[in-house]
Amino acid sequence: DISKDATVGETLLADFKANANSSAQDIADKVLANSVIGFMPATMPVEEGYLNGFNEEIKGFKEGVMFGPAIGTIPFVGYVFVLEDGADVETFKTTLSDNANIRWNICTEAEETVTGTAEDKVFFVMCPKSLEQ
Repeated sequence: DISKDATVGETLLADFKANANSSAQDIADKVLANSVIGFMPATMPVEEGYLNGFNEEIKGFKEGVMFGPAIGTIPFVGYVFVLEDGADVETFKTTLSDNANIRWNICTEAEETVTGTAEDKVFFVMCPKSLEQ
């Protein structure tokens, strides 16, 4: 169970872990259904290459879904990645952290970066620590 003092990222990571046996799209949909999400949500499948929020190309996944606000004024972007069979999950997670740019969104900046893993899936989010309702 997650504490009431948990940040947005920590709360969504718990949702990811609770739903990790689902598809990347289902996980993203379930994460966005959390009551901490105070914005109109959107998801989009992504392919290897330059992804929103990163300074370098992100490669090494077979399925990816980006999730976040439908309107880009909130410094929030999240991903669920399904890695190739036998991929090094920790190395992929490190690549995400090393290439993340918390100021990717002009005029705003994320306050936290949270990553997590469950089997062959990797969760990544850059977001405010709280979202005012």
